[in-house]
Amino acid sequence: MQSFFISALLLGLFIGAGIGAIVIIRSWYFGRTLWGRPGSDRGDWESSLATYKNLRDKGVLSEEEYRKIRTLVNPHLQSGTRPAANADQIAPV
Repeated sequence: MQSFFISALLLGLFIGAGIGAIVIIRSWYFGRTLWGRPGSDRGDWESSLATYKNLRDKGVLSEEEYRKIRTLVNPHLQSGTRPAANADQIAPV
């Protein structure tokens, strides 16, 4: 009876370690932190906007729908960090 409990406990630990490894590998592969938040919010907003722009170009979205989506996304883009291309506009210290 005692060997059954030890075996069940080891099996549970093995399964838990496997699930933990899968979660860590997936988060690393998809570039996200363990809590599901993206590493770069700005990049995600930009890629989402690019996806919607492609849908507009293909005719799936109307121009009005795209403008509404862009209006919702722009505040998120502006609140993020500035890209490195604007580094020349930063005043020297």
